[in-house]
Amino acid sequence: MDNRLCADCRKERPAFDGIACAGIYQPPGSEWVMALKFSGQLHWARAMAELMSPVITDWPLDWPLLAMPLHRKRLQKRGYNQAHEITRLMAQASGRRVLSDCLERSQYTAMQATLPEKKRRANVRHAFTVNGSVLPEALILVDDVLTTGQTLSAAATALKQAGVTTVYGAVFLRSGG
Repeated sequence: MDNRLCADCRKERPAFDGIACAGIYQPPGSEWVMALKFSGQLHWARAMAELMSPVITDWPLDWPLLAMPLHRKRLQKRGYNQAHEITRLMAQASGRRVLSDCLERSQYTAMQATLPEKKRRANVRHAFTVNGSVLPEALILVDDVLTTGQTLSAAATALKQAGVTTVYGAVFLRSGG
C-alpha cells in the first residue's frame, strides 16, 4: 500500500507500513493541537477523533488502536496523554478496541519539536519498549502530529521486533513538507 506513504517515506522506508491523517499542520487544527497538548483543553480531543475516525475506515475493523505513549515523567508533568485521549474517543466512534499497556516510552527524550530534523531519529531510536502482553498481528498507532515520522517509526520498530507484522499510523495532522 505505498499510496499511504509520501514520496519521502517511499525513498527512505520507515518502519510503519502506512499513515493516514485528517489534515495538514496549519491553523486552526495546529492551534487545537497546541491547546490540547499544552493547555489542558481536553475537549479538542473529541474534535480530532471525529475528524480522524473517517480516515481509517478502509482498514480492517479488527486492527485495534494503540495510543502513542508518553514517558512517565512527561505524563506526570502533563497529567494526561493527548494521544490516549484521542484514541479512546476514536474507539468509541469506530467500534475498534483499544490496546493499552503494551507499548511504553521507556527513555525520557527531548521533545522532538525542539530538535532539528537530523537529530530526531537518534533521539527516539531506542525510546520504546514492548511489554509482555499478547500482541495482534496488525494495529493502528494513534498520535496527534507527524512531522518527520521518526517517533512513529521508532515505535513501529519496537512493535515489529516484538512480533507485530503490520503497523499503520493515524495522526490528526502532518507537516506540510
